[in-house]
Amino acid sequence: MTRIIDRILNFAKGNYYVDVEDKIPIFVTSIGAHIFNAINKCSRCDFDPLHNADFNIPTCPLRHNFAPIYTPMSQLADTRVHILMRGEKGSGKSMLINMFLAEGTGLLYTPTAFEDGSGFRTMLGPNSVTEAGMFGSVDEDGNIVGRPLARDMCGGFLGFEESSSLTDANKKDHSVDMKNQLLTSLDNGRVEKAMRSGRVRYNTRYTMWGGTQPSRLEMESGLDRRLFIIDIEMSPEKEAAYKTAQHKQVNMTREDRAMLAEEVIHIRNWINTRMLDAIFDPPSGVHFSNELGTWLDRPDIRSFESDLFRRIAIGYAMMSDEWVGNQVLNITLDEKLLKILEAALVMRRSVMDSDARLIKDAFWMQDITKSTLLKEIARIITRGDYTAAKRWIDDNLVNQPWYCEYTPKTKGRGRKGVMCRIGTLTDPAQVVQKWGGESDEKPA
Repeated sequence: MTRIIDRILNFAKGNYYVDVEDKIPIFVTSIGAHIFNAINKCSRCDFDPLHNADFNIPTCPLRHNFAPIYTPMSQLADTRVHILMRGEKGSGKSMLINMFLAEGTGLLYTPTAFEDGSGFRTMLGPNSVTEAGMFGSVDEDGNIVGRPLARDMCGGFLGFEESSSLTDANKKDHSVDMKNQLLTSLDNGRVEKAMRSGRVRYNTRYTMWGGTQPSRLEMESGLDRRLFIIDIEMSPEKEAAYKTAQHKQVNMTREDRAMLAEEVIHIRNWINTRMLDAIFDPPSGVHFSNELGTWLDRPDIRSFESDLFRRIAIGYAMMSDEWVGNQVLNITLDEKLLKILEAALVMRRSVMDSDARLIKDAFWMQDITKSTLLKEIARIITRGDYTAAKRWIDDNLVNQPWYCEYTPKTKGRGRKGVMCRIGTLTDPAQVVQKWGGESDEKPA
């Protein structure tokens, strides 16, 4: 199943790429998840020429008239898999993004995508972008100015070799709302801004792939809920492997280069054909196997993360070897998908748990007030953002076995502040809080 993954891995091997065996499958499943998202959501298109005279996409291969097929909790689910790679300089982040999106040579690049709607729209984003450039603004008459990226790239893949250009823009006076707009557009596609002269309002379906250095990684804003994290570790051995690969790359023969260029065309045609087959002959529904459900129920997978892994599974099923439409898309946990999910979980834990380990080491076996802990997390992790610190505790500490919040049993009428325990509980007076109030039960 999914021979396309093996084919792209062999293409990368032919180009002497290093350390991509666990990363390329995530990109391929992201493409599949993108196609599924179009099946589920693109029957409602804000850029249809019939409904939008000001800014439209005249020809889009993803536009259709079929009803949605995936609506958990009676909500129109968004299944895009946005990717963020974390790695030091020279770790290959840009190399992977360029392999898929580079103009002319990218596996997803189609020269006429912006003109006649052939294939996917692809773009490598600028190194500097403002909120208006990304999401739009209005003139004094209330008309949207220019062609903001989020509108222009609807239905396509937008890559940023250094994604910190987006989060850094939020620190500038003219782009203070960049973070909030980015979060909602990545989450459900909605862009909405109320301005003095008018409103910017539309839905977009771009998928974002980006890279960043560890020192520039900002996850406290809620991006960790929207982005699938790929960790790229560097070592002296990998540095040596890169140098060896570079020597082989520059000495490739003309025949080898021609063969790889032909393979680009074959892979690109396969992906574009799969997109068209899936759009014009979509599944009739979706079913997740019990085996996949059991894997997602693992205690080391947090509740908000399970949906990210479920999207990976959807994308994997969408890229199966043969397409059969008008049937339920059965998403099973075969050996290859299990390997992809396990590798992805390891990479995500490596990135997302690093700050939690920092807090654990700094306050091990201590009882501190929650207000003090929030101040420390805001200082150390969330760059002074107190609200983000609250959210970070809920996302990263609450389910840790070594973290507990309790209300001390004290006499008097004074307000009982919440205490936080970093480490095992040792005092019988410590009370584990339950949903909806306090509990008198002693911790086990």
